[in-house]
Amino acid sequence: MMLLTPIWLVLAIPLGLSLWLWRMPTRFLAVIRALVMILLVLAACSPAIRLPSRTGTVVVVADRSLSMPTDAEARQLEAVKLIQSQMGPEDKLAVVSFGASAAVDQPPQHGEFAGFVSRIGQDASNLADALETAVSLIPERLPGRILLLTDGRFTGPDPADRASRAATRSVPIDWRLMERPTANDLAIARIDAPAAAKPGESFLITMWIRSPIRSDVSFEILRNGQRISSGSSVTSPGLTRLTFRDQAEEPGTFVYEMKVSSSQADPVVENNSAKLLVGIEGALPVLCVSGNRQSNLPGLLAAGGLDVVSVPDEQLAWTLEDLSRYAAVVLENLPADRMNAAAMANLAGWISGGAGGLMMTGGRNSYGPGGYYRSALEHILPVSMELRREHRKFSLAIVVALDRSGSMAAPVGSGKTKMDLANAAAAEVYNLLSSMDEFGCVAVDSSPHVIAPLARVDKTSGVRGKLLRIDSMGGGIFVYEALSTAAAMLAKATAGTKHIILFADAADSEQPGKYAELLAKCAKAGVTCSVIGLGSAGDCDAPLLRDIAKRGSGRCFFTNSPTELPRLFAQDTFAVARNAFLDQLTQFKMTGFMTSLAGTQFPSPLPLGGYNLCYLRPRANLAAMTLDEHKAPVIAAWQAGLGRVLCYTGEVDGKFTGPIARWDRIGDFLCSQARWAAGENPSLPQEMLITHELRDGCCWIRLHLDPDREHLPFEMMPSVQSLRGLPGEPPSSSETPMQWSSADEMSLQVPLSGRETLLSTVCVPGVGSVRLPPVCLPYSPEYQTPDSFGGPAALDQLAKLTGGKRRLELGQIWNDLPRKPQIMGVARWLFLAAAVLVLVEALERRTGLLTAIRLPRLQLAARVGRTTGKIVRSRRKKSATAAKAGSTAEPPVTDERTPKAVDEATQEAHDAQPDMLDALGQALRRANGRTRR
Repeated sequence: MMLLTPIWLVLAIPLGLSLWLWRMPTRFLAVIRALVMILLVLAACSPAIRLPSRTGTVVVVADRSLSMPTDAEARQLEAVKLIQSQMGPEDKLAVVSFGASAAVDQPPQHGEFAGFVSRIGQDASNLADALETAVSLIPERLPGRILLLTDGRFTGPDPADRASRAATRSVPIDWRLMERPTANDLAIARIDAPAAAKPGESFLITMWIRSPIRSDVSFEILRNGQRISSGSSVTSPGLTRLTFRDQAEEPGTFVYEMKVSSSQADPVVENNSAKLLVGIEGALPVLCVSGNRQSNLPGLLAAGGLDVVSVPDEQLAWTLEDLSRYAAVVLENLPADRMNAAAMANLAGWISGGAGGLMMTGGRNSYGPGGYYRSALEHILPVSMELRREHRKFSLAIVVALDRSGSMAAPVGSGKTKMDLANAAAAEVYNLLSSMDEFGCVAVDSSPHVIAPLARVDKTSGVRGKLLRIDSMGGGIFVYEALSTAAAMLAKATAGTKHIILFADAADSEQPGKYAELLAKCAKAGVTCSVIGLGSAGDCDAPLLRDIAKRGSGRCFFTNSPTELPRLFAQDTFAVARNAFLDQLTQFKMTGFMTSLAGTQFPSPLPLGGYNLCYLRPRANLAAMTLDEHKAPVIAAWQAGLGRVLCYTGEVDGKFTGPIARWDRIGDFLCSQARWAAGENPSLPQEMLITHELRDGCCWIRLHLDPDREHLPFEMMPSVQSLRGLPGEPPSSSETPMQWSSADEMSLQVPLSGRETLLSTVCVPGVGSVRLPPVCLPYSPEYQTPDSFGGPAALDQLAKLTGGKRRLELGQIWNDLPRKPQIMGVARWLFLAAAVLVLVEALERRTGLLTAIRLPRLQLAARVGRTTGKIVRSRRKKSATAAKAGSTAEPPVTDERTPKAVDEATQEAHDAQPDMLDALGQALRRANGRTRR
């Protein structure tokens, strides 16, 4: 036993002193009180005992980066299941996956592993963070072991530093190698080219090819998707250089793609192609994307002096390198469905990161009716798009029929399932409605389950909470059951507009029944129906869902992204409400901000033919407003981050443009708005120069100052706004101040990783923000040829540092858990024993029962012992006296008692019983007196 906090032993001194000063009335109570004090002192010292144990935790660390073999995830799942099958009842298994970051896919538990669900970014191998996470999952003072399933290649910090923490805690690190073969790997080692060039300037592009053997290599070079060079070359072992020349044309960004191939089998084909970005300096054009292919807006903007590029939306990738070619984007009555969620996220990040501006025009396919409510663009617009009750003319009754089949339980990341997002979408519809509307919800699998009966919307009724708690269960969705139940609920509605929103899986919609007859009856009753399908238009049940929407006179949406569901539900609700776009002639007027925005004054314009009813956000600037009852914004603008956003709520070129289309100043009017959104890329003073280059995986940004300057041209330190974007993911931005690197130079090193594109804006106080051309790495570092880092050697070093090994038999890892003594505290048991003794003391004080039971027998035994001792001592004394007198008449007296002495002692004990009873009586009376009984 050990005492974890022995300092509390000092309490024994005052407690022992109190026990001596305030003595207990009986010896029995004194012993009880002493035991209580001893137990309390020991419990305060936190006593613990060591118990040997091998029960512990195994953490499997799975590498899910791009450098892993294509079947790595399946092999890792198989390894985890094998380890899981051999664990004991008290053992725990945890799973950590890593790439650019580390994430816990399963905390330490005994349950079955469900699979890898975390998003970790596959463009890097941050093994150091993975080890730190794994060590943190193993409880202190308990056995544990870590198993690495990786190729050993890592990026970021050295994992040996994190492994030292595992070594100090006696946590061995085992490893099993999973790697691609690297023999005969042909690769583009690097590309040398300028990061920027001037229009008309010629520049060189040098491509270095690494080949393990002499071989014939074919190459191809594309610029903005067009082939500009191709051919073949003979490479020698090592590095071979290929040089090309190109000439810059119009301002923007040139995207170069280099590809090489050979007749030899190549184990890593991903490093056979590389990308290069070269920025062409100059004033950038404005991109116009219109929902109307015959729109006259690009011509009006060009006539006003703007450099305009009109591109159909289907030809745009909406990546950062695409957007970097333009100063601003004009969205003319373009439905949000024509842009996916990633495109809108890239556009919003590109604007707020200071790389560009946005102008959005109105129409039935824009703003709320167009699906921009709850989109990634909504938060950067200077107007809001909610449906306010005071501007509603008609009531609305909506029933949402939700698919809650078993497929809806699939995870979608961030700890959410498809069902969670469908619930949030239904709640979004409920939030958009007001007390003048009616709402109902039914969840359907093989049978309908009414979640919220059709009733007036009452935001305090708890309906929203019920919607968010719908669980996924049952088989596939029975379509007819969903439609018939929703139609029956709407039959009791009193609202003028009745609508059904059917949400179903596009690949798992069953039992449509006689849906055509049902929808025909709904049409006669004025009930419409829209469908939102989770999946793609090519799924097996997509034709059925499209036909339901067509027969129901509604809309049909498909999406593979569950995160888009709230936006699509809201878009359909806006369309049904029918009053988010007011199609009537409306007069409007300019405000003072319009003069500062356009740089000129406009006379009173002609009326609008219609406009999107929106509301000005706080801190937004109002440049024009309607003169009707709504006093709604026609032109609103503000600064969104470092970018500019302007909203024009009228339709520019369409059915509802109205008389303003005949206004002689319409071109200048619209051109001034687009020009304000594009902003100006300020020119630096002559004593300042900004350069940037890509080197060693980093973008080096330098601000050069004139050595002969008399003072600093700025009062505050310049900073760099960095915007990073990965394909298919929203961009992220950060701001970092520049640092002095010499007396005349400030610099900043921005590292790049993976396939991300970096857009940088240098913010110089008092001068403005200067946009730099984008840069990117040729390809993910995961595909670089392994030189001297990582691999089996690095894994073996980690194992030796911590006492681990290369593990071949995975199931035996539980037998190799280190035997660690488990420390178990016993303080609570001592406290419990002390509490029991306190109860015993209280019982004895109040009743004296324990003493009364044991005292007669103890006193009798003591009296017999005393009497017998007196007789023995008397005989011994007589025997000694006789020996001194020399008497030999009598034999010597022995220690044995004679029968007569025993009889005499017994008789004295019986005679003494009345005396003992009297003593017990006196003790009982004293006890009663103390307890006042």
